[in-house]
Amino acid sequence: MTKNYLENITPDSFSGLVFAFEGMKNIVTLINGPSGCKFYHSATSDNQEIRQFEFDPLNYPENWYFGQPRVPCTYLDKRDYVYGSKDKIVEALEFLKNNVEMDLIALINSPGASLIGDDLVGISEENSQTPIITVQTPGYSEAFCVGFDEGILALLKHFVKKDVPKKPKTVNLFGISIYHRNHKGDIAEITKILRLCGIQVNCVVGDGSSIHDLQHVLEAELNIVVNPEFAIKSVNYLENMGMKTYVSTPLIGFNNTEKFITEISEILKTEPSEAIEYSQRARAQAYVHLSRLNSLSGLPKSAAYSVEGYYSHCAAYVDFLSGYFGMIPLSINILDEEVGIYKHCLLEELNKISRLGTLDRSIVEFPGDIVFASGNTIAKLKLMKKEFVGVEISLPSIGYVDVIPKTQIGIKGALTIVEEVINGLLY
Repeated sequence: MTKNYLENITPDSFSGLVFAFEGMKNIVTLINGPSGCKFYHSATSDNQEIRQFEFDPLNYPENWYFGQPRVPCTYLDKRDYVYGSKDKIVEALEFLKNNVEMDLIALINSPGASLIGDDLVGISEENSQTPIITVQTPGYSEAFCVGFDEGILALLKHFVKKDVPKKPKTVNLFGISIYHRNHKGDIAEITKILRLCGIQVNCVVGDGSSIHDLQHVLEAELNIVVNPEFAIKSVNYLENMGMKTYVSTPLIGFNNTEKFITEISEILKTEPSEAIEYSQRARAQAYVHLSRLNSLSGLPKSAAYSVEGYYSHCAAYVDFLSGYFGMIPLSINILDEEVGIYKHCLLEELNKISRLGTLDRSIVEFPGDIVFASGNTIAKLKLMKKEFVGVEISLPSIGYVDVIPKTQIGIKGALTIVEEVINGLLY
């Protein structure tokens, strides 16, 4: 774990908790901690879900917001760490209750504040009529996805209604967060594919959903986990309440997406032909451009690449980049090796092409022709004068602004990757 966080600035479980709540509608995430704990989270949340349309230093001047529109904090100082943070928590709760329209406050201890020992539950029950969820221990540098999952689980335990009628051919989507770089495009693409199969999305849990949506989660026939590492505990909780779950590696490439279409349609007894036709048209479109590139240069076959991500993401990218394009992985950089539930899938993909050794190679030393990674890793390699083309697939970002939502999953995502590979190798 230490190795990973020294090499990059991937956030930990504390950030996962924050973004789990920030992805919900009408929830205010209040950090009990120093102001330094809020700035990154507020800026990232507002970049992903814009709330402030202009950067005016006079906006949000209150002590709790410090000029940012999201993630207020109690701005603890050294005195509070000695005498306790109760007074500032009470002040913040009263301010938010009287000045902000919301359905819920999520009160989270920062790692340092959790050592003080203040009783967040007791404080919140005494001083606010607004519903409050409290998280007293943020996980102490566990993986981001673990914290995100814990946050969603806390919401489900608090709000899910048990006695609700089922809606035929409906699903909930799990494992998508506002910290996923292309979360809006991802949701739009999955929703389109499911709609072509005659399936409706009941709730995207943790990304754009409301308290009302969470209350009706059990109405869906099936839970679909889009990013497996982000929804282990939350879907298990609903499985214990009788819900069925479909889990797969992320929908990177045509094969993975078509497999998803076929299997989901079989489970829910719907007709997949329109979705399969959507994929076949895209395959033909991709072939035209790849054929021209290949006839001139032999590419993309045998071009080298590297990937950074969780095990499930890396497995999906290797399957598409090597299986479809014929490209060769030089290095696979795992963000959180401790979250290894899909390690076997990655090992299977690498074993197919006799490239198991790529897991032992540093992405810094072996970037390849194209690097699929976070903006932070791409920037680091650029500063080291490495020659490659970078494709951002996760945050932190270099700062490119997507006016039109993008995706790398599903059929549209497969075409996007085709475009990025072709242009990356040509230019």
